[in-house]
Amino acid sequence: MRTILCLALACSALLAQRSAVDEGALRAHLAFLADDVLEGRGTGQRGGELAVRYLETQLQVLGLQPANGSSYRQAVRLAGIRLDPAVSTLAFEGPRQVSVPALGTDLVMGAASAEPVLAVDAPLVFVGHGIAAGGRDDYKGLDVRGKVLVMLVGDRKGEAPMPLCCQPENYQGRWTYKFEEARRRGAAGALLVHTDASAGYGWTVVRNSWSGERFQRAGSGQAGAMQGWITEAFALRLFAAAGQDFRALAAGADNRAFRPVSLPIRARGTLRSAVRSLEQWNVAGLLPGTDPALRAECVIYSAHWDHFGTGPDGAIYHGAVDNASGCAAVLALAEALAARPLPRSVLFLFPCGEEQGLLGSSAYVASPLRPLAQTRLVINLESLNVVGPTRDIGLLGSDDPATRALCSRAAAASGLVITPAKPDPAGLCFRSDHFPFMQAGVPALSPGFSLDGGWDYLGDKAAAQAKAADFMNHYHRPSDRYHADWNLAGLMQQVRFALELGRLAGSER
Repeated sequence: MRTILCLALACSALLAQRSAVDEGALRAHLAFLADDVLEGRGTGQRGGELAVRYLETQLQVLGLQPANGSSYRQAVRLAGIRLDPAVSTLAFEGPRQVSVPALGTDLVMGAASAEPVLAVDAPLVFVGHGIAAGGRDDYKGLDVRGKVLVMLVGDRKGEAPMPLCCQPENYQGRWTYKFEEARRRGAAGALLVHTDASAGYGWTVVRNSWSGERFQRAGSGQAGAMQGWITEAFALRLFAAAGQDFRALAAGADNRAFRPVSLPIRARGTLRSAVRSLEQWNVAGLLPGTDPALRAECVIYSAHWDHFGTGPDGAIYHGAVDNASGCAAVLALAEALAARPLPRSVLFLFPCGEEQGLLGSSAYVASPLRPLAQTRLVINLESLNVVGPTRDIGLLGSDDPATRALCSRAAAASGLVITPAKPDPAGLCFRSDHFPFMQAGVPALSPGFSLDGGWDYLGDKAAAQAKAADFMNHYHRPSDRYHADWNLAGLMQQVRFALELGRLAGSER
């Protein structure tokens, strides 16, 4: 009996050691990364530089190797574009009236490339969802060169339900796809009609995202074109001025038989912007594998370090949940794994520019520090649970059988069940840094993405879900701040799941 007890105690000690993630250290990282001193970790801002320096210092303290030769940094060349609203104008001239939207209230806009001055003079055409993929063609052969496209956000396909899983072919609902398709077709611009339901967030999020400097990878812009969003309320007025019923046209756009509708309206104006070239950084450290036969392969843990920095009004967008929580988790995982390396190598990656359209992760995929073909799994940590413990773990990302089998085993070992798949009308799966890896064919997941919602919380489930839903009142706003009284039990569940999943992916032959 004594021998059995000793073995049981030894197994318990081993299990604790295998799950050794330091919550105190994680909380300290989270508090610091969301502190005022980092000024919201803005792309191209001083706070972003401080965040990069902090992350590379922490990787060095843990004894991880620089992942890019002798450097923990991977350069990402960007172009910055800041619209000057005081000297920029846009009006819509129709047969009945001229509609002048209020910038920020009715419309946000910007040049699609780094151009100081952009003249706009083009007719409008409504192209429904603007999708040309998967057997659907909303353009029906229409030549849209020289036209400004008005598009709906989302990917409703009439007879088909919203997708349950995160397949790259369902990407067409994302706003990034809309702008990409407009560029491919040589349009003079694209205006997306915002609704809370189709975008997955309120107009305030759009306005805040477009109110300061916007960024794109250098050389990726579309010269001579504009981009922007309009509110549904303004779309109703604009289409009425063209003699059209916006809601009727939008409903008809759900049908695959939809055909574009030219509007008797021209967009005219001038966009004046300050532009610059700059260099930002992905931060990456490497933990070499212990098995000579496997160490050439790797598992990646990632979390974007950027948020929106300091706004034009001086407000700090702290980005505590989004995504100081993910960065803190990856640092805690790095500490745990550095003490017990895996047979395969592990890369700890902190991409830049996620809030600007997954810029850093896309740049990494284009120039990987470890071969993509030898990347076993990407585990991306994004906007984690600061509400409380749950019975389940949600998964956004690859659904291939081998990856999901690993996830099932990791969930069981962590005392969790996997949340059943459900519709993704807000396109959450395409809004985080795992997605560029998926597009490149690398298995990738964002486990426990809190914006996914619907968690099976322990205790007072209704109260916890209400608290979680309240985060949307702080998402991409200055009020996404760290609170010392946060219950991190749910976040620690997510981190332990990620640790177990990484151990499985990093060990099995």
